[in-house]
Amino acid sequence: MNSPVKHHFNPAFSLKPWAGTDGQLCEMKRINGKVVPRRAHPNATGFQKNLYRTDGVGAEYEQHLELNVMKPLDTAAERALKKILSGDSTPWDSAERSAWTRYILSLLFRNPQAVQGLKDHVREMHRGRAHPTDAEIGATNLLIDIIDNDRLGPTICDMHWSRVPLTGSKFSLLNSDRPLVLPLGLNDPRAYIAFPIGPDMLFLASNDETLARFIFDGDHTRAAKKLNKTVVSQAREFVWGVDDCQLPFVQKHMGTAPERSLLTEAQRQEALDVAQGRKTIS
Repeated sequence: MNSPVKHHFNPAFSLKPWAGTDGQLCEMKRINGKVVPRRAHPNATGFQKNLYRTDGVGAEYEQHLELNVMKPLDTAAERALKKILSGDSTPWDSAERSAWTRYILSLLFRNPQAVQGLKDHVREMHRGRAHPTDAEIGATNLLIDIIDNDRLGPTICDMHWSRVPLTGSKFSLLNSDRPLVLPLGLNDPRAYIAFPIGPDMLFLASNDETLARFIFDGDHTRAAKKLNKTVVSQAREFVWGVDDCQLPFVQKHMGTAPERSLLTEAQRQEALDVAQGRKTIS
C-alpha cells in the first residue's frame, strides 16, 4: 500500500462548498509576503506532505496519525458536514456529535505551524533525556490526546449546535487555515464557536443559543464581514473563497491577529506525561 504523504490540514471536503462549476475554488496563498490567488481543486490545496508523519519509527508506524486518526476523523466529519449543509433536522446521535466535536478540536491544532510548535515543545522536553525517536512518538501522542481532549470535548459536545445562513450578505464567507472563531473561554456562559462551512453558511456552537444567534442574525452583510475579518486575520498561509473579488480585503487583513496559544497548562502536563513515557501510540 502506498504511504499517504499528502496530509490535509484543511480537508478537501471542508473546501468543496466553495468550488464553482469548474470544480475549483480560489486559493489565496501568502508567498514571500504577497498574497497570490489561483484556481485550485479542493484536493490540491490545504495540505503539506508528511505533516503528521512520525519520524524515526518503522515504516509501518510512521503514518499512524494520518492513517488511524486523521483519515477516519475526516471521513466521519464529512458525513456530519453533509448533514449540516443539507438542513437535516434529524437529532444527532452520540457518534455524530462525537465526530463533529473531534473535528472542531482538530482544527485548532492541525495546521503546519501548530503541529511544528507541538513537536518542538515535546522535543525540548525530551532534550538530553531520551532517544530522539521518543520525542517524535511523544509529539504524535500529544496531538492525538488534544483531538480526544476529555475536558474541552464534552463541553463542545454539550453546546447548542446550529447552522446560520447568511444568504442576504453582499459578501460571501471566506475559509482559512485558522477558521475557528472563539472570542471567549468555553466556560463563559456567553461563549460560542463559529466557523464558515460554505460561502453563505456558518456553523455555530454556543452556551447561550439565543445570545449567540443574535450576533449573526439580522444584518447578514455586517455579520459576514465580521466573521471574514476574524477568519482572515487569523490565517497564516491560506485563505479560500469562491473567487478573488475579496483579494484586497485578504491582502489587508491576512495574518494580522496574534497566534493563539498552543497549549494550556493542563495540556503541558499531558505533554509531561508523554515525555515520562506514560503514553504510547495505540
